Amino acid sequence: MTQLQEICKSPYEAVLFRAAFTIAFFGAFRSSEFLAASRTDVSGRAITLQDITVANGVVSIHLPRSKTDQRGKGAWVTLRAAPVGQPCPVRQLSEFLALRPAVAGPLFVHLDGSCLSRFQFASVFRMCLSGQGLLAAAFGVHSFRIGAATYAAGHGMSSQQVMALGRWHSSAFKSYIR
Repeated sequence: MTQLQEICKSPYEAVLFRAAFTIAFFGAFRSSEFLAASRTDVSGRAITLQDITVANGVVSIHLPRSKTDQRGKGAWVTLRAAPVGQPCPVRQLSEFLALRPAVAGPLFVHLDGSCLSRFQFASVFRMCLSGQGLLAAAFGVHSFRIGAATYAAGHGMSSQQVMALGRWHSSAFKSYIR
């Protein structure tokens, strides 16, 4: 994520994308669960400022709906602070919230209040990968979910814990572990 300073048009944009990327990974989110479909999306599908709380080193995110939540019950995702020197969803989101304009709507917005879209998220992600010398075409926004499952499994989490992390309800999670 070091390329964000060069890729983004302002320091605010770098903070915005760093927070979005970090939340995507640590929350094992599908892009459709937390981002707007377009810059002008008013569908209410993206998580909003009202869907999150940050307190005592914990971020709680309410997902009103997701792909596997056919009954619309919603789910809570809890992210904890990481040790200093490691990527941390709590610190990244807190830094973003301190700069975020006071506008209603989706959580992740640009300075002008327009939504961070899935397309923008994917485009900047690919630019970061290319900046690292990686083949961007080999990755997609689902790579955050794949990475979260792979990291969790590789660090000793049980199958049930990995399933809970990604809100999987079947053994489909196994195909995400690389």
